[in-house]
Amino acid sequence: MSDSTPVSEEESPISSNLSSPSLKSWFEDDTTSIDRLSPLDFIESLTISVPQKLKKTGSGIKNYAKRQTKRIVSSDEEIERIKLVINQRLIKLEAKFEEQKWISTGEKLSFVLAVWLILLTGYVFGSYPEYMHILYTAELVFLMPIRVYSYRKKDWHYYLADLCYFVNALLIIYLWAMPWSHRMFVSLYALCVGTLSWAVVTWRNSLVLHSVDKSTSTLIHIMPSCVMHTIVHELPNDFKSARFPSAQAVDKYRFFDGLFWASVAYMVWQSLYFYFINHRGRDKIQAGRVTSFMYLRKHYAKTALGKFVNSLPDSLAVVAFMCIQFCYQLLTMLPSPLWYHHRKLSLIFLAYLFTTASYNGATYYIDIFGNRFRHELEKLQATVGVESDDTNKESDSAVSSGREI
Repeated sequence: MSDSTPVSEEESPISSNLSSPSLKSWFEDDTTSIDRLSPLDFIESLTISVPQKLKKTGSGIKNYAKRQTKRIVSSDEEIERIKLVINQRLIKLEAKFEEQKWISTGEKLSFVLAVWLILLTGYVFGSYPEYMHILYTAELVFLMPIRVYSYRKKDWHYYLADLCYFVNALLIIYLWAMPWSHRMFVSLYALCVGTLSWAVVTWRNSLVLHSVDKSTSTLIHIMPSCVMHTIVHELPNDFKSARFPSAQAVDKYRFFDGLFWASVAYMVWQSLYFYFINHRGRDKIQAGRVTSFMYLRKHYAKTALGKFVNSLPDSLAVVAFMCIQFCYQLLTMLPSPLWYHHRKLSLIFLAYLFTTASYNGATYYIDIFGNRFRHELEKLQATVGVESDDTNKESDSAVSSGREI
């Protein structure tokens, strides 16, 4: 055995048992000196002690093997647990995809509906302008209940008190109840081609055809301008005189007249908004309910104007916001006489609004929607990668445990 590789006592239970103190004491015991033993006594002693030592050694090897087997079984159970976790996540992902199918179906229908509405609006606008106000009313009656329901469900219904909804409500009243009101006509024209139209640029309204929400936002900001354009420039005089006498009576649009009555309408809205939203709804706003003012404070917080407003106490910040919004309203109404007296300029302005909304929609599809999809894909890849790494570690651990046998 002198040419064999030595094995440490820690690695081999056989060497551990053969080098035990009991066997050494058998050889080193003074009372059993080799000089006093005959060959027969020596052989007899070996036949009795060596089998007992071998039996103990075999028992140690057996126990060692059992312990290693338990370790491998434990590793296998851990691998099965990881597989179960991955399967559960895949089941949830599959359920999410199934739910997404229903959402995708609704979005496809919304896309088709939006395309047909655009085609129908363009056709009526160019061929039958006398029906433009009817089409606008029908679209508003169809889409606004959806907007109210969805915003109420998301707890966004304070947005429904914004100026754009107030102006649309006034326009419906004018079209169907007060077409004879000169003051309402001039104020609505300034508000529709001014504040509402420029909100497409300011608020980045997007013509995202699969989204009912975004399509509705675009409609309530662009369609009032289209309606006022058809009333002023496209209707025959006899039809205009019978259906909208106030518009026929305004031969020349007086800028300060329109500015004054538009400001009166704005003040009425702002007073109602301040009382019902900022005053009576103060506790709910502080609890987290979203308003346009809160959104703008966060969205423009890094701009000079945003830093100024946010540096004020809450009560003064609201007043400052109201003053800024009023100045914005006056600024956007400055070009309104140009749109009123020049049909081609009015058409160019409407084309600019539609192009801006379309470009914002394209940006949403290509940039925002694409980045969102990439982000979701990266999250899924990261999740699978982590689980795969954990599984590989457990597998390596199991293999290492098997090698120790």
